[in-house]
Amino acid sequence: MAANTDLFTDKEAINWFKACIALNITKDGLTNFLNSELQKVHSAVGTSCGKCCIENLIPCPTLKYCNNRNGNDCLFHKSHKPQPCKTCDKVKHNIILQHRYGGPSWRNTHAENWTQKYWEIGKFFLPPDGYSSVLSVQESDQTFMV
Repeated sequence: MAANTDLFTDKEAINWFKACIALNITKDGLTNFLNSELQKVHSAVGTSCGKCCIENLIPCPTLKYCNNRNGNDCLFHKSHKPQPCKTCDKVKHNIILQHRYGGPSWRNTHAENWTQKYWEIGKFFLPPDGYSSVLSVQESDQTFMV
């Protein structure tokens, strides 16, 4: 039955097409804006050493990330023991200061990439979990940062 209707004369279908075009234009504009803002945040937090992984920068146990209360193996820190790095700790502190609620999503990021990729800093502002493998703003399903 739907195949018999002419989509280009149906007023409701035309409105849906217009809405899709408007959403695509808005997404492109927000993506460009977000990229430029994340570059500013990236330069504001400083430069890391590029050798530390996130597990080395967060102590164990850390609320929400590890459950090493009873001497059990920590799932977050299982492959690395925390080893502070002055350079990366300063960047980590600056990231916390930039975050509105002071609680960045540590699991989303790869600290090794903080030096080169501003998107790795941007992933701190997304909801926790699920974005560690997202490589760019365009690949993210989130349009707005928290």
